[in-house]
Amino acid sequence: MKPFSLESVLSYRIQLEKIAKNRLLEAERKRTEIYLFLQEKQTQFESLIHELASRQSAGMEVAEMIRYEQRIDVVKEELISLTQTLAERDAEVVRERENTLKKSKERKVMEKLKEKQNAAWQQYLNKKESAILDEIAVIFHER
Repeated sequence: MKPFSLESVLSYRIQLEKIAKNRLLEAERKRTEIYLFLQEKQTQFESLIHELASRQSAGMEVAEMIRYEQRIDVVKEELISLTQTLAERDAEVVRERENTLKKSKERKVMEKLKEKQNAAWQQYLNKKESAILDEIAVIFHER
């Protein structure tokens, strides 16, 4: 009797690997999105500081200076928040990369197991065929 076919198990492992790859790509996309937004905010922060300095040297009202400083504080808080979010996304990318690697290894193990099982089955069939051919040769030789 032929042993259990590993085709369904292998196809399931391939499916899991594809899902893990898609999750990794999505995590990398989100990380890149946050990174670009962080770069944009840093540029905005630097331009606000530069503009404040240039307006201070040209002379500005106290109320306007307070608004600029408040805006700078808001952008600074956003930068801190985005930096934390980027760190979380980096950690997520690392987790997904490790998960994808694990799924890939599991699939490779299943492929090797399937190959070994098929080779063992073929060897069994060859032995069986050889035994039957030997039996036929003995029967014909006895006649």
